[in-house]
Amino acid sequence: MRNETTPSQALAALSEQHAELRDRMARCEQLADDFDAGAAEPSLLLREVAELRVAFDQHNEFEERVLRPLLLDIDWLGAVRVAGMVEDHVEEHRAIRRELDTRASRDLRDVLASLRRHLETEERYLLSRKLRGALAR
Repeated sequence: MRNETTPSQALAALSEQHAELRDRMARCEQLADDFDAGAAEPSLLLREVAELRVAFDQHNEFEERVLRPLLLDIDWLGAVRVAGMVEDHVEEHRAIRRELDTRASRDLRDVLASLRRHLETEERYLLSRKLRGALAR
């Protein structure tokens, strides 16, 4: 991890990014509903999905930079296990990002549900009190 970012700062930034992603997902879902009802132009939905992609890419770039050092700071995780976890996690990011290229509102809802589950899993493990406590020592 870069010297200017402490583990607690990294975790706080990740939490803020998750909140922003959830807000963007909610806007995408609302615009998809409006589009399906004939009440919104497709350009509005496409623009919001594009902004979600950018925010997700920025989040992933940050997370992938800080994830390995965060996990290696914890005594009970070995380097080999961390490497596998990070690799799997990065591939999950790539898969979700590819799915965000959908053009159908029905498919978009499925991708947003997948992204929501991904964020919940991250928060359960990476942003948990147990992990925060271990990193604070």
